[in-house]
Amino acid sequence: MGQVLFDAVLFDLDGTLVATEAFWAVAAERGARSAFAQLGLAREMPSPREWLSMVGLPLAQGFAAVFPDLEPRTRALVMERCVEESHVALRTGGAVEMTGARDVLADLAARGIALGIASNCAQAYLDALLRELRLGEFVREARCLQSPGVGDKADMIADLLAAFGTRSAVMVGDRATDAQAAQANGIAHVHLSCGYALADEHPEAHARIACLAELVPCLERRAAWIERALAPWLGGGAATLGITGLSGSGKTLFARDLARVCAAQGQPAAVVALDAFSRPQAQRADPPLAHADLLAHADPLAHADPLAHAFDLAALETALLAPRRRGELTLPRPSGPPIPAGATLLLEGLFLADPRPRGALDALVRLEVPEALARVRLRAREPVPARRERLLNHDLPVQRAFDARHPALPGDLRLCAANPLGETPS
Repeated sequence: MGQVLFDAVLFDLDGTLVATEAFWAVAAERGARSAFAQLGLAREMPSPREWLSMVGLPLAQGFAAVFPDLEPRTRALVMERCVEESHVALRTGGAVEMTGARDVLADLAARGIALGIASNCAQAYLDALLRELRLGEFVREARCLQSPGVGDKADMIADLLAAFGTRSAVMVGDRATDAQAAQANGIAHVHLSCGYALADEHPEAHARIACLAELVPCLERRAAWIERALAPWLGGGAATLGITGLSGSGKTLFARDLARVCAAQGQPAAVVALDAFSRPQAQRADPPLAHADLLAHADPLAHADPLAHAFDLAALETALLAPRRRGELTLPRPSGPPIPAGATLLLEGLFLADPRPRGALDALVRLEVPEALARVRLRAREPVPARRERLLNHDLPVQRAFDARHPALPGDLRLCAANPLGETPS
């Protein structure tokens, strides 16, 4: 059994965990006929395909697309009758899981992975399916359009990530709305192609699976990617490795996951964040460059040393790097206990390509992502506007200029980290 390194997996409901076609089209048509009879209207019924086109969307949006000729109050009554009939169908055994749904939920839950649901449905419908299909045995948290503070599926995912206390997560869904919500939160999206996406939707995805039985192997891909990339330093004794890249490139989670891969191979590993050696703001020798200065100068680092400005290099050398060179136990650190000489040390942070820390590393892993993607991830993870503004308009330009000044060396390992699931083998 391979490793799944993600902390949480979030699922859409209809067309992902629930085979909605088993009850929705028949129940909806029954409800629509009842509503039209009540209203004294004669109208051709939608086709089963049209009924299923609503699945996965906010229901009012789906009804507006299928019944554009009805005035809103009439359309609302039709929708109400359809929903009533769908609940009758659920209470009488109409709920059916997607093939393999229960097995994959049980597998992931047994691994200790937090499972969540994000669905564009109403609370009563969500509760009915959780109850009838006993999904609550595996699902820790579920959100819908009536959950407090939720306006859309992106809000649901953000709330689930906060509830689980992680950004190491994957969204699994079948519609473009699932992909868009995952992207808004800067997490990976796995598209289930056997769901209800329309022919012209083409949801963006980091991976595509034909059935749920393919999901766990897909999630195991990240560990296999890390293991392949770092093979020369795994299982061969202690090493001191650096993990660097732009803010938003995934350094922290990559280092954590690399430590887990090391541990699975019997090699103890410890992660140290360079941020543990950050200087307090009052002790920083040089003022940070203003945004106007960044715009005015072709080289934002012309008169700056971002590494020494932000970090206590003397403390880093004394506590960590010098003991490692001597093959000794490192000194106690702000972020954790000393690291034995026989353990692999993973130092993650910005500016590690600078010769001062780089010279103490056996190898430097450079995580590379397009800056546009880094910006999406930073917007998703930083809720405080002032800090987000600084990250995007000050810190990223400085980091980009630093990278231009310190290009990769022959011994550096450059990894494309745009896909959190990892690259597939060529």
